[in-house]
Amino acid sequence: MVSTLILAVVLCGAASGAAPMIDFAESQQAELWLRHPVYGDPSFDAFERLPGNPIHRGRPPYEWPVNGFLFADPVGGKWYLYVGDYCKGYAAHASRCILYRSTDHGRRWEYLGPVLQGDRTMFDHGGSTPDVSVVFADGRYHMLYDWGDVRDWMRGGLAYAWAERPEGPFHRAAKPITENWTLSPLLGKYRRTYAGTLIRRQSDWLILGMMDSAPTSWAMFAMTAARPEGPYSPRQLVLNVESDRFHPPLMEGFPAFAHEGYVYAPATSVALNRDFQVLFRAPLARATEPASWEICRYGSFWHTENVEHEAYGLWGQTPACRVDPAGVLWAMFNSRDRQGMGTVNLARRSWNQPLRSRGFVLSGHAGPSFTCLRRAFRSFELDAAMRVQGTARLFWDSDAPLGPNQPTSDATLHPLMRTRHRAFELSATQWKVVSVDAQGRTTTLASASVAGRSLWLLSLHRGTDGSTTLAADGQPLWTTGPIQGSETSAGTIGLLVEPHSHLSVERFRVAGRPLENRLTYLYTEGLLGAGEKPADWQERHEPAFRYGIGAVSRHSHGRIKWNVVGTRMTLWSPRGPAFGKIEIRLDGRQQAILDLHSDSPVASRPIWTSGDLPEVGHAVAVQGVFGVFPVDCLETASGELRSGAPLPAKLLSYP
Repeated sequence: MVSTLILAVVLCGAASGAAPMIDFAESQQAELWLRHPVYGDPSFDAFERLPGNPIHRGRPPYEWPVNGFLFADPVGGKWYLYVGDYCKGYAAHASRCILYRSTDHGRRWEYLGPVLQGDRTMFDHGGSTPDVSVVFADGRYHMLYDWGDVRDWMRGGLAYAWAERPEGPFHRAAKPITENWTLSPLLGKYRRTYAGTLIRRQSDWLILGMMDSAPTSWAMFAMTAARPEGPYSPRQLVLNVESDRFHPPLMEGFPAFAHEGYVYAPATSVALNRDFQVLFRAPLARATEPASWEICRYGSFWHTENVEHEAYGLWGQTPACRVDPAGVLWAMFNSRDRQGMGTVNLARRSWNQPLRSRGFVLSGHAGPSFTCLRRAFRSFELDAAMRVQGTARLFWDSDAPLGPNQPTSDATLHPLMRTRHRAFELSATQWKVVSVDAQGRTTTLASASVAGRSLWLLSLHRGTDGSTTLAADGQPLWTTGPIQGSETSAGTIGLLVEPHSHLSVERFRVAGRPLENRLTYLYTEGLLGAGEKPADWQERHEPAFRYGIGAVSRHSHGRIKWNVVGTRMTLWSPRGPAFGKIEIRLDGRQQAILDLHSDSPVASRPIWTSGDLPEVGHAVAVQGVFGVFPVDCLETASGELRSGAPLPAKLLSYP
């Protein structure tokens, strides 16, 4: 086991009186950290684990208990965990739903065994019945559940059952609610219905469910009925990346929950690391209307603890939540232990206090995690305190582009994200200072072994002339002189943790003037954000693109979309003889129609810049109009703060 180290970065001298001292580890500054479904999430969430975790561990032949539903019985007062019990890899054999019961509000749990399984005499032909949601109404317990054939998930859908007790037996309806192979695909690709939540409204029944076009896109739909068993109205897409609105990609959710007139739908990224969450919501009475949905929390909804039964982060759909009458948000969540077995766990926090006052977590599991500040600094002094297990990197002077390595599920950092910076790296065996150039070549500037040392006191000073000093306990570790020729440019400060590493940041104070920061997103981000199929694009490695890499559409109706935050957007693109026309849209409004044709090749340069924008989530979409077209990158800017001006307590919104 990798030993836990404590990293403390402290000031090496007083900052200038004119430079504000900002602690970016305070939750009031949480929005000034970059968070992203693929890159990572510096989460300030206030969830606390219950001491009895894990409640359940997978074991052969059901290695992955990875989804579930938390139900508090309004009649008997007992709590129930309905757990989707899968085999490893999901498809080797049929799954089932197992049940746990608690009589003391979650302190102890009793295993009751399978509560729902396939039946060879019914429409599922003995197939899978894993994920359920349960509602008590009109004297009965109503269940919505997934069903399907593990050999062909299109031979499946959603179905209904009822019981007189939460423990069952559940009586399954003779016919399912949805049969996937009979449905017309929405947007030409969304056909498979699964992961449904059943919700009782004042005058009807609502189903919120998932559809996918894996491995590139996921969407949530709604449908209603007068009775819980149906018949239901046609599916209505309410959340999907194909819309012109800001919508983070790769989000998969189940189950939803209702509270105080709203329905909430948590969703988790299905990138390689699964520690990024979004909490969507809509007025319950208008949940079938796409325009009624909004993002009420973008990241900082969940963090992974540094314990063996959460070794793979959040695994499965997303936490199953409910709010009790005392205003406590309870969450059943699933992970996997170090042996790869699924675990079932419980956590809680105050509904009205979603964030801790200070401190955040950034963790890497199957892949690395990355974050950076949305403000740049030309000179600064840094004071931070962090706990790290594994390998972590504090970087500065970064000018690397951002983007996923692939626009699909299991995406991780693009290799270019690890270029163009300097960093202090700490692992279990050594520390080192490194410099990484534009090609990713790493030069070690200083290093030393670590042998059982638990406390580090470091100071990092960056002068206006580019000189840098790093010291420990007042003793210099590394220093470099001024950069010759001109004043150093403003650079990005951030954090990176490697796979199977955990970073807890308790303090991150920066003394210096926060400046406009420009972050550039690669073409892969645009494809990911639109849910495009990689096969519809040809990747190009050519100097005509800003970073030597881009793509060209294979047909004239290609579409890309960057879902980003900033106060100004600038689109870069090459031009050439083979290219046609594009339309640019910002938050659903047409901005320009541009002709990318030229008689001879022209290297990438800015072709469109937005006006000044509020610093919120924006969607920049590019649609083909005529002929094929290239896609390069989108540069975003975050506004400069006036000297001494406080940072806003709430920076971002996602209407």
